Formats: sequence, structure tokens, C-alpha cells
Amino acid sequence: MIRGIRFEGAPFDLSAVCLGTARFGGGYGDDKSFAILDRYYAMGGRFLDTANVYGRWSPSGLNESERTVGRWLKARGITDMIVTSKCCHYAPDAHDVSRVNRASAMADLEQSRRSLGLDTIPVYLTHRDNPDTDIRVIVDFLWDMVKEGKVSRFGFSNYKADRIRAALDYLGEDWRGVMIGVSDEWSLHAECLTADAGGEREAPDGMVTTGRSLKKLFAEEGMPLLAFAAAGGGFYSKLADGRIPPEKAGPSDRAVMERLRELSAESGVSLGALSLAYVLNSGLPAIPISAVSDEKQLEDFEAASAWVGDLSGLSPLPG
Repeated sequence: MIRGIRFEGAPFDLSAVCLGTARFGGGYGDDKSFAILDRYYAMGGRFLDTANVYGRWSPSGLNESERTVGRWLKARGITDMIVTSKCCHYAPDAHDVSRVNRASAMADLEQSRRSLGLDTIPVYLTHRDNPDTDIRVIVDFLWDMVKEGKVSRFGFSNYKADRIRAALDYLGEDWRGVMIGVSDEWSLHAECLTADAGGEREAPDGMVTTGRSLKKLFAEEGMPLLAFAAAGGGFYSKLADGRIPPEKAGPSDRAVMERLRELSAESGVSLGALSLAYVLNSGLPAIPISAVSDEKQLEDFEAASAWVGDLSGLSPLPG
């Protein structure tokens, strides 16, 4: 079973591994999506990640992931799933036009609530930042969602440390009463890429990779990191079975790969599960978000959830 985690101030448990649903509707049909969701739920999984933009690249141009999740919740009569959704992503055909504003946030929220069939969305994040917008403006419209009962806890996705710190300073020491945490990219593979890039790596397309300053903030504040792409797209499993040629791996990834092989041989736990377990057992208050392409891959969620033991030593980045 996938265990639950309760972070300080949170009104609900979060499953130790969150299921990403970006491909649902826009890539996977209802049969496949529902089968994955059914299996995750049967394993004790109670934490889903979606967004208003997921699926908008499909022919319909609609928020197909949220619509699929909503159909599943209704069909199965599920009422205890913690759903994360997100607002304010730029339009797929207008990457240079920011939608980080109150009007776009409220429009996305209302559509997401309808699509998911939820009066209150448990976790709601701004999907992108606009550094030209005062962080207090963003906090204010998110805070209003909580006050109106349409969102239980808000947060940020793809925000840098200085912006998060400014939001916390504005919210004050009682921030946990309205805010849940931050969702940025973080995986063992991402840390290897960062190490091989000299300790700094700019993520593409407005995404934010967790580096030293973010790790320091999460540790100091005890703030949950909802780590997307936590398995690195299955990098180490693909490297191990030849789907990624060895010459495509940098020196840090190759060194980590050898250690993962040793751990896997000792424990019988797969490399994919160890990648997720790293996020859960490296000293930060973090939960990995991972997508799967079939039900069998969900076995890695259980194995990662069950792992006991510090894995922080796997990181190629100095503290």
C-alpha cells in the first residue's frame, strides 16, 4: 500500500507518491486512464496532480486531463481523493503572453471546479510565474480563493526561491493556514544534470528546477516540495536497459547509476522505485509526482513508499 504523509498545518494526508495525470484525455483514453486510476486508488493512492492546461494540446483544445479525472471521480463515487490542479499557464499557442493575473486565475478555477466536479479543490497552484507581477498581487487572488471556500490550500508551481520567500514574508508566520507548498522540478537525474553543468542549470520554458537556494528554503521552512518529473522520465530504468545509450549519460548520472545498481541488487527494489524513494528519503519534506504509462509501473510507487533509509548520499550536489 502507498502510505500517507501529513505535513504541518495541512488539513489532509497526502499520499507518499502523487500520480501525475497530464496524459489523461490528451493522450490516454478513458479506458486506460480509468484503469490506472483504479489501480492507484486500490493501492491506497489518494493524491492526483492535474492542471487546467493539461490536454489542451489535443484536438479538442480543452482541459482534457481535468475532464477525465472528473468523469472518473463521478463514475466511481470517489470523495476522498486529494486533487491538485493549477491555473494561469500560458496558452499553448501564445507562450509569450502571461496569464498570471486575477481574471485568468478565476476563469481557470471555475472551469476546473466544473470539470472535476468539485466545489472545493484541495490544492490549487499557479502554474507559472510572471516576475514582473508583484508577488503580493498573486498571493491576494489565491488567498481569496481560500476565503471563498473554492480552494482548501494554495501554492505555487515553477517559482524561484526569492519569489517564494517574498510570498512567505507577505503571508506571515501563519502561512500554513492557507498555503500548502511549492511544486518545482526535482529528481536525482535533474541533480546530476545540474552538477555536470557546474552547479547551475536553467530549466526550459519557464519551468524551475530545484537547486541549492530552493532546497535551503524548503528545509528551513519545513515547506512541502511537490516534486514533478520526480523519476526523471524513467531515466535510470531506460539507461539500464539500453533505451538510453551510455554515451548520452553524463559523469554524474553514470556514477549514480552504478550506486543505484548496487542498491537494487541488495534490496530487490527497481531503479525507478529508487529514483522516487530518493525524493522521499533525502532530508527534505517532499513528495514525488510521477506519471505512468501502464498499471504495472505503479508497483514502483508502493516500493518507493515502503523504502526506509536515508538516500541523500546519492546526490552529486554538495550541500
